[in-house]
Amino acid sequence: MHPLARRGIQWMVTLTAALAVASPQGHKQVSSEKQRLPVLGDRPEAVLALENLKGTVKKVDLEKRTVTVAHPNGDSTFGFSTAAGREKISLSKKVAKALNKKSIRLEEIPPASKVKVAYYPAIGSIMEITIEELGR
Repeated sequence: MHPLARRGIQWMVTLTAALAVASPQGHKQVSSEKQRLPVLGDRPEAVLALENLKGTVKKVDLEKRTVTVAHPNGDSTFGFSTAAGREKISLSKKVAKALNKKSIRLEEIPPASKVKVAYYPAIGSIMEITIEELGR
């Protein structure tokens, strides 16, 4: 048998054996004891729910990296969980054609713009903002 094939088989057997070792009941943690990496924390039991909300941009706070959106049920303030400059802000086809761009940065969002916000209600964090109509 070729040495690389044998090594691959040994690696698969080791990986299978490592996965077979059960963690304590009800306690799911992400860690790597073999590499002595720090424990990263508990894994969520399920995927976070994602909701959409349509409204008007009322305020953008660049220091806190939050966006306040006015909608029929009141005002909501959402934050970005991504690193600064990595916010997902997309444009509708109509707005993209008017601006000649595909996306914009957080500081370029015009106030009073009509937006659709995809967010995680459990953590109040934005996944994506889509600008559907520019503010006047």
